[in-house]
Amino acid sequence: MQMRFSSGLTLTLVTALALAVAVVCVRAETVGDPASPETLAAGWQKTSPHPLMGKVFDAKSAPDKPVLIELADLLRRIEAGRGQIVLLGEQHDNTEHHRLQAMITAKRGEPSAAVFEQFDARQQPGLEAFAAARAKDAASANLDLLKRETDWAKSGWSKYNYDALLTAVIDAGLPIYAGDVPRDMIRKVAKEGQSALAADERTRLGLDEALGDKLDAASAAEIEESHCGMMPKTALGGMALAQRYRDAQLADVAMKAAEKQGSALVFAGSGHVRTDRGMPWYLRRRAPDKTVVSVMMIEVENGKSAATDYLARDPDGKPAADFLVFTPKAERDDPCEQFRSGKKP
Repeated sequence: MQMRFSSGLTLTLVTALALAVAVVCVRAETVGDPASPETLAAGWQKTSPHPLMGKVFDAKSAPDKPVLIELADLLRRIEAGRGQIVLLGEQHDNTEHHRLQAMITAKRGEPSAAVFEQFDARQQPGLEAFAAARAKDAASANLDLLKRETDWAKSGWSKYNYDALLTAVIDAGLPIYAGDVPRDMIRKVAKEGQSALAADERTRLGLDEALGDKLDAASAAEIEESHCGMMPKTALGGMALAQRYRDAQLADVAMKAAEKQGSALVFAGSGHVRTDRGMPWYLRRRAPDKTVVSVMMIEVENGKSAATDYLARDPDGKPAADFLVFTPKAERDDPCEQFRSGKKP
């Protein structure tokens, strides 16, 4: 289970439902230039010594054995290939995760699309305006312009430091796609259920096919835990459906982006990249020809040194990610204490 409110499953959904939780999300220091995986991993180990720090658990090859590889090995294994979709699952408030994503972006050997949970469909015109400006004058199409065109300051994501990642995507010349749905639609689906969506949209996205009792129960249980047990049980079903809607939309955008650009990188919270019930569930059904790789960035914990203890699993015990990258932990307040105290962000 990921840190409460820090994955795509929880934090953005909480924001969308206007729940008041304050998270301190600034890591005060970064060490080393992330131009190479060796430098990035060494910097992490220097600031936060831990036996797993900077290592990668190859859960796809050996889910029950601690098969650890280096970051450089991971990059080689996820090199761009035609039809490949690489899902990079993050903790939104962890700047080191964005530095790693930036490095992976910079090291891509083939053209890719960049699909962001952090942009929703209403910002797509701004992304297209940015793309047009870049085509006209690449030198002027910088981070400031991207933020202006997409109204980034008012998006809710500006409280996190995505500058390194966004800059890497711009420098690499990757087309940028808005992967999420607008927040008012998330709220609508959570409140009204399937009826909030047109029948043809439910069918197109794959939402008319049930996950199954086990996965539905696991999703509801995770939502309840991530909300500190303070959400009414009657709300969990709607919130789980809203999560499915977002996963399905992200998968839809990623599928189309990879088809057009050849491959795609997806930047989203770790909950969205789960292979059991996240984006891959929909991609397997709608785009079976695509190779989908799920990479979760996992914060190490003191006293917890077995790689297998960090692995998310489906209800039958199978891995819910292909690779785990072990990173420093972001400094944050306990969100449940914030919740109980009624403090505002």
